[in-house]
Amino acid sequence: MKGSHNGKFEEFPRTPVDRFLESLRFAKAKPHIPQGASLLDIGAGDGAFLRSLNGHIHSGVGIEANLTQSVEFKDYRLVKGDFPKDFSEDRTFDVITMLATVEHIPMDRLPEVANVCWDYLKPGGHVIITVPHPRVDGLLDLLKKFRIVEGFSLYQHYGFDPECLPDIFKRWQLVKRERWGFGCNNLFLFGKS
Repeated sequence: MKGSHNGKFEEFPRTPVDRFLESLRFAKAKPHIPQGASLLDIGAGDGAFLRSLNGHIHSGVGIEANLTQSVEFKDYRLVKGDFPKDFSEDRTFDVITMLATVEHIPMDRLPEVANVCWDYLKPGGHVIITVPHPRVDGLLDLLKKFRIVEGFSLYQHYGFDPECLPDIFKRWQLVKRERWGFGCNNLFLFGKS
């Protein structure tokens, strides 16, 4: 990804099916993001979700390990790096999102991610997580083989079981849990009281 201060960039590769699946995740998350919120997007990719929220959020920061450089835009910026080790902000956020992200984070690092999210989230804020069911991994591998999906970072999937998230985010209040997409995907909404 190439970045500049005027917001020009090169998108990560996607097939039409990738875009469709991405749009479904975005549509599940957006209703839980208040108008004018500040947002931290962990595993932000090329910033597609932040761009989709143009005019809806006040400001946003995305962090993504696969960026080649950090990029500044008018209302948001993308930071190159891994969360939390490469992320440092002197502010908190109304909402933190991890859309199709936790299944890429090694299990032994997830408690640290949850704890650092707690520190970066304002009281009354929410963490929104979308995560596929582990049975989807085989299907995605097949779709990648036939080039139906790009599968940009499928190699990082390790069969993550979303049932463990309430235990990992045990300091949090589980506000909502929803299975969608024929049970292939999960939405978790955790609140900080």
